[in-house]
Amino acid sequence: TFRCSIVPPSQAVLSADANYDTVDAWDGQRGVMSGASPFLTALGIGTARIDLADGTTKAFLIDSGFAQMQGEQLTILTDGAADAASIDRAQAEREYAEAKAKVTEAGQSTAESRQKVERAQKIAATKLALARG
Repeated sequence: TFRCSIVPPSQAVLSADANYDTVDAWDGQRGVMSGASPFLTALGIGTARIDLADGTTKAFLIDSGFAQMQGEQLTILTDGAADAASIDRAQAEREYAEAKAKVTEAGQSTAESRQKVERAQKIAATKLALARG
């Protein structure tokens, strides 16, 4: 096993022994097991799925950040994290519909506005996918 910690700015949401972890890095999905070589990678908006040492699996929405494996410790530093079990499906569906609707709103022509809309869509789509299981 190795120690896995998920740390958004407010407080750690997970610190537990794990057998395996998958996380959405900026360049694709990355799997981590005990004995993994040290690495530091940028994260995208996506999920982290952790197979815990007790045999259960936990999933989290990860809002960008970095993952670092050093020794037997995986640390995920993120701008935001939400436990999939706490995501309300109906609320996620509403957020997704609202994010998609913003694409058609007038005045979304600047690159910065487009990036904000695309980011909101990605977060909403990931929440919805986690809420659906």
